[in-house]
Amino acid sequence: MFEHPSKVCMTYIEHFKLSMGFSYMFAVASAKAFVHAIIPDVYIRSTTEVVEKADKIIKNSGCKS
Repeated sequence: MFEHPSKVCMTYIEHFKLSMGFSYMFAVASAKAFVHAIIPDVYIRSTTEVVEKADKIIKNSGCKS
């Protein structure tokens, strides 16, 4: 039932914190994307920035091989 965290070289708590951080980051990104859809000159790079940030976090978390 809780095999995934160990498969990515993390404890349950480490995985929980990482996932909750992504949840918050994506919620903020969703709000910014919504505003950007209505007012295109606002939050122009927000989606690109969150994707780049998420990629960096993933590459620096869990298994390092």
